[in-house]
Amino acid sequence: MAPTASTWVQSPAMSIIPANVDLTAIEADLADDHVAAPADIAPRLTSVVSQARDKGHDMYFVVLSESQPKFTYFRDIATALQEETGGTVVVFGPGTVGSASDDFSRVQLEQAQDNLSTSNPPVAAQQLLDRMTDQTQVPWTVVTIALIVVVALGAVAARILGRRRAGAATSTNPTESASVVPTESASVIPTESEETSGSVSGDGEQDRSIR
Repeated sequence: MAPTASTWVQSPAMSIIPANVDLTAIEADLADDHVAAPADIAPRLTSVVSQARDKGHDMYFVVLSESQPKFTYFRDIATALQEETGGTVVVFGPGTVGSASDDFSRVQLEQAQDNLSTSNPPVAAQQLLDRMTDQTQVPWTVVTIALIVVVALGAVAARILGRRRAGAATSTNPTESASVVPTESASVIPTESEETSGSVSGDGEQDRSIR
């Protein structure tokens, strides 16, 4: 059950809502058929609301005829209304749109709002519903997990490849150990005692030969 207009109070959080936007009146208008729009387009918006309900989604559509100084005000209005109604609130303004939801993610809302036919709110509402329920229903949790796995596998693969390259470089260019070049055998220089001994021996032989 939607809260009555008396539940709306001015607060610092609502100070961004333009003074010419009556939130209590809009909420009261949304209470019966989830649509607050001019009478000539309200039935077509109500049809989109019914389609959304059949798909398990609670949607509200608001059409404002006055422009605002900042296009972000339309999202602020949608956020303020959504806090009271729940579900998904879409606010159309001249050439722009704002939305808030506890059903669809901000990513889904932003994607669905790209290139909308904002000059024709019923058509834009149908586009939003189709995109959010058919084209943008991405399992973001699964996508996030998949991305984490891919990054982790990439890191492991890079590390393995780096080790293989390092091993290949080592086997191709092994560290050359210092070669030992054999030196020629040094001449043996007789010691003084050996020279003396040789001399004595030679003299002795010479003496014996003379005798």
